[in-house]
Amino acid sequence: MPEKRIKNRVTKRLSVRFGASELNNNGITSNLSPTGIFIRTNSGLAPGTFVNIELTLPGDRILKLKGTVMWTKRVHPKLAELSKNGMGIMLADIPEEYAKFVTELLK
Repeated sequence: MPEKRIKNRVTKRLSVRFGASELNNNGITSNLSPTGIFIRTNSGLAPGTFVNIELTLPGDRILKLKGTVMWTKRVHPKLAELSKNGMGIMLADIPEEYAKFVTELLK
């Protein structure tokens, strides 16, 4: 199956809070790209859901992001060692601070 990703990704673990309206879910980023994020979470939202995200950058800086859930993966607990629960987010209205942060990580 051909790779669908257009942008390079970088592995980075950062804390996130997210939700469709309220930020009532928690997760950890698994990887970042200039246009998207994979969030590891047991509280994945349905594909197509608009999501608000608070990303905690180094130094405890909080960055507010918005995007759409493109896909969600739910793994049976017995398979947790092989794969992780989570969701892929395509970002919208990407803040300049996020773009600079990811660009630096990709160097």
